[in-house]
Amino acid sequence: MTVSNLRLDGQIAIITGAGRGVGRGIATVLAEAGATIVCSARTKTEIDETVALIEKAGGKAIALTADVMKKADLEKLAEDTMARFGRIDILINNAGGNEFRPFMEISEEEFKFHFDWNTTSAFLLAQAVTPHMVKAGHGAIVNVSSGAARIGIRGMLAYGVAKAGTEQLTRGLAQELAPKIRVNCVALGAVLTPALQNMYDMQPEFKDKLHALTPLRTHGTPEDVGAAVLWLCSKSCYATGSIIHIDGGLQDTNLPFKLPDL
Repeated sequence: MTVSNLRLDGQIAIITGAGRGVGRGIATVLAEAGATIVCSARTKTEIDETVALIEKAGGKAIALTADVMKKADLEKLAEDTMARFGRIDILINNAGGNEFRPFMEISEEEFKFHFDWNTTSAFLLAQAVTPHMVKAGHGAIVNVSSGAARIGIRGMLAYGVAKAGTEQLTRGLAQELAPKIRVNCVALGAVLTPALQNMYDMQPEFKDKLHALTPLRTHGTPEDVGAAVLWLCSKSCYATGSIIHIDGGLQDTNLPFKLPDL
């Protein structure tokens, strides 16, 4: 009974940033559990590839392009999903990212850009889907954060502030949307995305140094993240407002390089 409660048969899940990396990993896991996935990102070729992977494995998915930096795109994403399926059960706010830059080199525009990319986008899309979830009487929202939200890391200030905002958005929404909608968050450490693999390829020593600084001595995978998100979206989840750390046990940064002192 407990395992069957992890199934998501018949449910519709919107996932932003689903074209690669963590977003693709979450999409494939939720599809395997029976959900129909609305894969969204700016680049159609990438979300088409995710859809193809899901369908090859016997799952169901569609691709809808959207730029999370544009409110109109997010509203249309919710509207198009409702028009196609008549329901939205799950929202995964995964889109976002970081540009490594020292504090004194961050412009006002860049600081605001990071907040909008990582946090405002999640706020706006949650606002777009909430009326449909409330009307249905249920829903699950999962936001994707980072260890940078709680660990001060040189070169990642704007990103860390934005992700800390994402985590507080999670806590606040969880209170306002209970009991019909559960809102939780996964905060990630090093996950083997194409970007991390590229770092490994460019600097062969990077992998060993990163693993040595991680208590579990390895990186995570997108599917590891997907498994945690699956539980947060399932009937078995008795949690809201929670921040689940999927980071190998980090208490400090595991990046093997640090900016010099000013």
